Amino acid sequence: MLIRRWRSESGGIHYVYTRRVALKMETIHNPFCFEVNLHGANYSGIQCTFYCEKDCYMLAVWGVPIYELFELLNSDPEILKNSITSSSASEMFSSICKSSSDLLLVKGGEKKTVVFRPQRGCTDEAEIKPKEAIVRSIYPFVAIMILKDHDSTENTLIAMATAVHLPDEKLKLSARIIGQHVKSSFGPVSSVKKTYVSSETSRVDGENIHLCLACCTKAVSTVIIPCGHACVCTTCLEQCKNCPVCRGTAYTYFELQSIPVH
Repeated sequence: MLIRRWRSESGGIHYVYTRRVALKMETIHNPFCFEVNLHGANYSGIQCTFYCEKDCYMLAVWGVPIYELFELLNSDPEILKNSITSSSASEMFSSICKSSSDLLLVKGGEKKTVVFRPQRGCTDEAEIKPKEAIVRSIYPFVAIMILKDHDSTENTLIAMATAVHLPDEKLKLSARIIGQHVKSSFGPVSSVKKTYVSSETSRVDGENIHLCLACCTKAVSTVIIPCGHACVCTTCLEQCKNCPVCRGTAYTYFELQSIPVH
């Protein structure tokens, strides 16, 4: 209940009681998981491990124009799928990139580890490296996953694109994931902003796990939509009406997946 007080022209004070309508946060299911072995990743090859609960397509591309990638992700889901899977060079998204790997079909529940290398006769690294020093117009490497059948999915992520930076002469930062963009079944594209996770970490199984900004005991496990901040665990998010980082309204969220151990 919210109480508002205001003063009338006659000088009297009036109280108005208004009821604030609670927003029900919806969950968007995330069927994807994608990890990169950043140790030794370079322009000769990148080892990636990926998994999807349902059948999906995977396309790895090199030298990817950022504007064209976002234009593709914001297109109709059927256009996005056709651009990834088309065998026609004029229609396939990889045709605008300097080099690409073959399209893969990943069976639901199947964990795969693949070393992606530049193909199509591309031997000159300069062809796939960004030409700018800082503000860049291309991603060195992008892996795109999209569900094979998304017609019957509701409140589900249907595509995920992971962009990787590789060190070069102009920007010697170590290899790292610099962008992860997801598209839901109802259209919007969101960017996962893991750069805002808590500085508190815990070491589990040899890995540094970022801890929830709120409780500092559980691992960060959710991405808030539409802002895209990954900063709290699922338990704490249930108590939040706004993102703890930017204070934006938390309408929906999806959980971060981990590669299953078989």
